[in-house]
Amino acid sequence: MNYNRKHKHLSKSEQRSIERKELLRQLLPLAKSFGLWMILVTIVAVDYETNRWFSMFFVHAATDLSVILSKIFFIPAKYLISTSNAIATPDLNYDMISIANYPLKIELECSAYHAYFALIALVLFSAWKLKDKFLYGTVILVVLAILNSARIVILGVIGKMFPAILDAMHDYIWNILLVIILWGLWELSNKRLTKTA
Repeated sequence: MNYNRKHKHLSKSEQRSIERKELLRQLLPLAKSFGLWMILVTIVAVDYETNRWFSMFFVHAATDLSVILSKIFFIPAKYLISTSNAIATPDLNYDMISIANYPLKIELECSAYHAYFALIALVLFSAWKLKDKFLYGTVILVVLAILNSARIVILGVIGKMFPAILDAMHDYIWNILLVIILWGLWELSNKRLTKTA
């Protein structure tokens, strides 16, 4: 490693100290991203327990995009219950839709808001130019929203055709895939942008 040649005259403890400082410098943006993510998720959680204005935006957006995407692919879709007219009603904190004639309840966690906030935090603290943060962040956010709605559509089809595997797909496979997709999209963008910076 180039680092060792540069600092040969330093003692081992000094080298370790410099290595630790460098590691902390590299991890600081990730720590800041995690902190911001926690704050944003907490804001949504508090809103969800009180007036449900901000949090239900994510539910309605995921619901609407899923219905639109389903219709684009000629899969039957319709609204069963939408809380867009009853956000203040405490017992209605979800939307109900039917995809491929299979009823789905779209709750806050279904909206992938955790992933959106993680992405926003990662992009915000990335070493990218401001215009790249806006451009690439927006593109990744849109891709993530479409993939999440595609997931909801696929779950409707699986629920109708293979109900035995629906829970595993919903609870495990998607959560793992979401992390891989989110990190992959950010990592590809980061490599491209830090190379040109």
